Amino acid sequence: MADYRWHVLAGVGVAALVLGNIGFWQLWKHHPEPSDIVFWSFKLFTASTPVDDHLPVTLDIARFLAPLVAGFAGLSGLASLFRDRVQQMRIPLMTGHVVVCGLGDVGSAFLHHLREAGDRVVVIDSDAANPNMQLCHGWGVPVIVGDAQQERTLQAAGVRRASRLLALCPNDAVNTEIVAVASLLAGGRSGNVLTCLAQIGDPELCALLRIREAERADAASALDFFNTDEIGARLLLDEFPVDTERDRPHILIAGLDALGAWVVYHAARDWYDHRRDDTAALVVTVVDSQADRRVQLLLGHYPALEQVCSFITLPAAVSNIHRLRAYHADAGAPPLARAYVTADNDEQSVELALQLRHELDAAVPLVVALARSRGVARLLDEAGSAGGPDIDVFPTLERTCTVELTRGGSYEAIAHAIHRRWCAEQLASGKPAPPWSELDESRKDSSRSQARHIGVKLRSIGCDLAPLRDWDASEFVFSTDEVDTLAVGEHDRWMAERLADGWSLGEKDIENKKTPYLVPFSDLPDDVADYDRVFVREIPALLASAGLQVIRTQRK
Repeated sequence: MADYRWHVLAGVGVAALVLGNIGFWQLWKHHPEPSDIVFWSFKLFTASTPVDDHLPVTLDIARFLAPLVAGFAGLSGLASLFRDRVQQMRIPLMTGHVVVCGLGDVGSAFLHHLREAGDRVVVIDSDAANPNMQLCHGWGVPVIVGDAQQERTLQAAGVRRASRLLALCPNDAVNTEIVAVASLLAGGRSGNVLTCLAQIGDPELCALLRIREAERADAASALDFFNTDEIGARLLLDEFPVDTERDRPHILIAGLDALGAWVVYHAARDWYDHRRDDTAALVVTVVDSQADRRVQLLLGHYPALEQVCSFITLPAAVSNIHRLRAYHADAGAPPLARAYVTADNDEQSVELALQLRHELDAAVPLVVALARSRGVARLLDEAGSAGGPDIDVFPTLERTCTVELTRGGSYEAIAHAIHRRWCAEQLASGKPAPPWSELDESRKDSSRSQARHIGVKLRSIGCDLAPLRDWDASEFVFSTDEVDTLAVGEHDRWMAERLADGWSLGEKDIENKKTPYLVPFSDLPDDVADYDRVFVREIPALLASAGLQVIRTQRK
């Protein structure tokens, strides 16, 4: 109804004006002056009417209706004028909220999910004319127009009392500066840690920043960095995986942008880990207007791909796509297993997807990644359900920009892997193992804390984190002494976490937060101590799943 209130108000205003004209015509029927009738009809909106004991019914209605319309319009105009200021007055009363810096497509996607989860949000954006501001106005989300790199802007957003801050501007340097300033402001706060999460478009910079922050412990803030393309590619392949059971799988990537490059990388990594024949290559057809150049750039960033993948490049012109089958026949390529469309923009992606769907065999699954989950994505879904082109749609930002990412950051994938390992152990012992989606936040946060603490434990044995370069890094082996040192560090972390959560030593009683394992590692039963040893032996594989690896910084 809010969208139509001004239309309704205009209609009521016109009705009041018409009734006023009719009423004055009836009142002055012996000597009506059209100009007087129009003048006095408009004056009704200022609550001015002629003094007369016998007013016509139409005029009597109009003299009450017109001021009501004028008054409502005036109050609504004032409310709109001062709406942002009124909403900002709530910020000093807010605690534990989320500060979102940057309201572009990524920021809007996060805002949708945070609102659905019931989180309180404050938005900062430098563009007062940003059309996404209407989302905030409609949902009553306080908005501050300003530069989030400035201390006074972050202070106005209540960053000292916030639980999380998301830096989602399109510039990597700006996002890095925002989280740096925010963590300094949070330095004097007491209570819970401020979690700062920054979007970084450059994958190399993102990995380096993640490693740098893992090297320092800050009690007041936790900084983390993420790349939407890298996360989106992983999620895309989780939902639409490459068939690694084939002897020689063949995939097609249409539009080798940043997302497409990550799809190739993760698909190759998965094939490398699961292939039965070490000489078998993953065949990748790249359909792109700059196919050769982009493949060379990809190989420059990840040279290991050349040993794992065999590339077929095809310029993305309509005439070339029509000849796709001939290209594959000439190259002796195996049948396509799946096609992915990951072009630079949604319009181009849809065009490529429709062209490919027409040319590819109907049995070849085709998925198109789209940034926006509405519009063309909805049209493709509706067309498919109505018997049209069979094209799966993967809404990248909707799946990537989740509330869980704001809580777990780039370590969310490792936390999930830790939980899956625990589930496997529980099921092997015949015990119930609830999936991640059914865990309460305290259990999820425990896995996230375990993931973030890996870097701390590694430094205790002269090792550190590095961007994944060696694809055999998951096979890294710790010595027996190193395993014991890491296991002690993990048990100490677990004890500190339990004590902070109010647990105490005693016979196992989960409801009353009692456990018999709040003792030094040397006093643990062998089976419980082995649980920590098993976990630390799997650290290299866990890190590899998140694009990191273990390196030695000191000789042992």
